[in-house]
Amino acid sequence: MDGHYKELTTPEIKKSAAGVRRGDLVELRPTDLALGGAAVARLDDLVVFVENALPGQTVLARVTKKKKSFAEARLEKVLAPAAGQVEPRCGHFGHCGGCRWQHLAYEQQLNSKQRQVEETLRHLGGFAGLVVQPTLPSPELYGYRNKMEFSFSPLRWLPNYEKGTESATAEGLYLGLHAKGFFDKVIDVESCHLLPPLSSEILQEVRRFAVDSGRPAYHARDHRGFWRFLVVRHARKTGELMVNLVASEYDRALAGAFAQRMQARFPQVSSLLYSTTQSLSGVAFSEAEYLLAGKSTINENLGSLSFEISSNSFFQTNTLQAERLYDVIIDYAQLRPDETVYDLYCGAGSISLYISHLAGRVVGFESVKAAVDDAHSNAAYNKIGNCSFVWGDLRDSLEDTGKTIARYGRPDVLIIDPPRGGMHPKTVAAVLRLAPQRIVHVSCNPATLARDLKVLCAEVYRLTKVQPVDMFPHTAHIEVVALLQRNVPSAQDATV
Repeated sequence: MDGHYKELTTPEIKKSAAGVRRGDLVELRPTDLALGGAAVARLDDLVVFVENALPGQTVLARVTKKKKSFAEARLEKVLAPAAGQVEPRCGHFGHCGGCRWQHLAYEQQLNSKQRQVEETLRHLGGFAGLVVQPTLPSPELYGYRNKMEFSFSPLRWLPNYEKGTESATAEGLYLGLHAKGFFDKVIDVESCHLLPPLSSEILQEVRRFAVDSGRPAYHARDHRGFWRFLVVRHARKTGELMVNLVASEYDRALAGAFAQRMQARFPQVSSLLYSTTQSLSGVAFSEAEYLLAGKSTINENLGSLSFEISSNSFFQTNTLQAERLYDVIIDYAQLRPDETVYDLYCGAGSISLYISHLAGRVVGFESVKAAVDDAHSNAAYNKIGNCSFVWGDLRDSLEDTGKTIARYGRPDVLIIDPPRGGMHPKTVAAVLRLAPQRIVHVSCNPATLARDLKVLCAEVYRLTKVQPVDMFPHTAHIEVVALLQRNVPSAQDATV
């Protein structure tokens, strides 16, 4: 990485916080990793967050933001390596927004995630003395993703530090992943090590097809152009493969040419789709779908269950680790055959269905209609009759707690898996009114987890177990499972 940077002269470097401002070059020795992935260093009393640096390194960094109590900086040069530093496998490392920790030994990644969960729960939630279990490692460190969305763009991101700019742009047709901090520029990826090798071969062939078509890539700023996204799903357990090429409009001739070319090159593709979308968002959601070859869905297994996955379906991205995550949920829930479970934010129902054989009844609540439809379909597909799914915003679905209990039964156990923003305060209040004996809270954001647990554990519940789960090796993302148990009279005595 150092070869990309211009020579730096000693007089430029500031070694104290006095007078530091944006654009200054500072010498730092990071000591930790913060939530989100940046390294944490101190310059006197000033906390500095350094992108792409590691604890134990000595680095030169350029200040990009300066506030009263902290600063942010961009790594310019590593003066001394860290003990846990390793050579990143990917040539795009440091530029893509994905694998920010690929240069850190995996054991240290796991330790950092455990420590971050522990510190966040202590500082934001007030849970002093809590023992957080060691982070559960992923069975696979590379090739673990079963889905990736690639974006087309006429703008290719290129590093160009020598000119003193953040990036240089080349115009053309490019297909890859967004450069860190940019919504309109992509890195023209040749391969991604988080995917099986075949997925990278498909990426390259689709790029060549798009270039040969003569149609332009979609521009995220002026919303003009033809090619939008490529979505590749590769089921880890069944080996089934879905390729979905997304454009701004349907072209019958191009769709036919695409089908012919892909079938000749990749006959193992189980589902070949051409889709269109007029949405201005940067999300690869198919509004209209055309089946070119194979079937419209692929199948993937979790435990003994089989799931049908469509182009727009949500499904856990790391299949093997999802099974481990769900096994932790089962271990924490300690379900009995006569118990009722509410699964809040149930999505397509994968957790509900996975635990259904251990409970008397499972009721899933979800605000996305398409996900509820998928949940019903997957329940029928697996011949599971003790799961039902409720479509609606939780703030509305649970507002009349008495009515909810009258219809679905009082929950003995609640499983909660909210989005990154955590639960709405009204939902937290509804959880307290529902008064289950046990709550298993699954979170992808330790900060919002700490906020919600602080309220739940103020009087009624106690936090007894916490298990971090590494769903995404080499990234700063952390999944956490927490067990809460009632420490006041039983749910049956609670006032609704």
